Amino acid sequence: MALATRLQQPIEDKSPSDITLNLSSLQFESALDQDEKELQYLRKRAHALTVTSCAQATYLVSILHEARQLKTCLKNPQKRSTRILQDQSSRDPLKIGILGCGRLGSQLAHSFITYGNINPKDIKISTRRPETLEYLLTKGVDCFHDNIKLVTTTHIVFLCVLPSQVPAIADEVKAEIPQTLFLYSFASSITARKLRQLFGTTNIIHPDYTWDLNSNNDDWDFSINVNTALENISIVSTTCPLRKQKSVITTSPKVAELMIFVFVNMCTHLKLNKHDVLELLHIVMFNNTPECRLELNDFIRKSADKDEMFPPFDLLKVLESNTAVLKRLNQYEGLYDAFVNKYNHIFEDYLKQKLYNEMYGT
Repeated sequence: MALATRLQQPIEDKSPSDITLNLSSLQFESALDQDEKELQYLRKRAHALTVTSCAQATYLVSILHEARQLKTCLKNPQKRSTRILQDQSSRDPLKIGILGCGRLGSQLAHSFITYGNINPKDIKISTRRPETLEYLLTKGVDCFHDNIKLVTTTHIVFLCVLPSQVPAIADEVKAEIPQTLFLYSFASSITARKLRQLFGTTNIIHPDYTWDLNSNNDDWDFSINVNTALENISIVSTTCPLRKQKSVITTSPKVAELMIFVFVNMCTHLKLNKHDVLELLHIVMFNNTPECRLELNDFIRKSADKDEMFPPFDLLKVLESNTAVLKRLNQYEGLYDAFVNKYNHIFEDYLKQKLYNEMYGT
């Protein structure tokens, strides 16, 4: 009961106190003229974009990692769902690559380790100056400067580089990219179609973030660091692609749909048949909700039902077309809510463990 009560309380920001906080003449805004002050909304937008990017990427790697660990339980036909939910031992961890490790890349790595339940040894970073990543190296993250090594030894790579650097990187690694690798790009100015052309793969994940001028007046505390934001469930809930509440950054529901197809493609890469893929999808992404399930016909036509395996889905086509998966998510509230609840639980589980350790000194 005490733990539940603490979870409902705001998370205290224990970062060092700012001694200039109440001194108006020393605040950032004091040096700005009126025209510059009108652009302060960009700080809020940039902060919200970083928090949203980290939260969604952390959710995705967490569910993919969970699926890889649980897949072998499907081989036992007796009470498979119960066995999957109970057996959490690590067998086949998700290997994560981060290409470019500036502010976003390092924050992603920290988020994966802290909130995504990812072992630091399963994260690889390729950057021009790996020796500067002392904090991550100490944690056990493999840091080096070899982009080809990165794409050939991981399951998913996050592109955290400037848009101007993407073409040269694509030329370097294109011929070495395995068919099973997923590329997750934050280069908003390069479309998913262009990324497919550059890298020669259909496994492109390219979240579409938008905002409008009306969001400039929305509440968003950009004074807190990203970690503090991700430990605030009310903030995390606004980053979910299927959220209902308004936020500074808007993510298309297609991103949630895309994540489902990424999950299906990865499970197919692991040689799971269609029925096992759907069972694992239902357990991992929808908390085994009994109200409604995604069905085979939501993914494939009846004419393809005779095939044992799902075909590899072109993620670009998923992004650009209307599928039955998103329609079913919108149609059935239980399915919709289960997705949102799982998204939030990724971060709530960390908070529960953190509060438990604080209360009992473990």
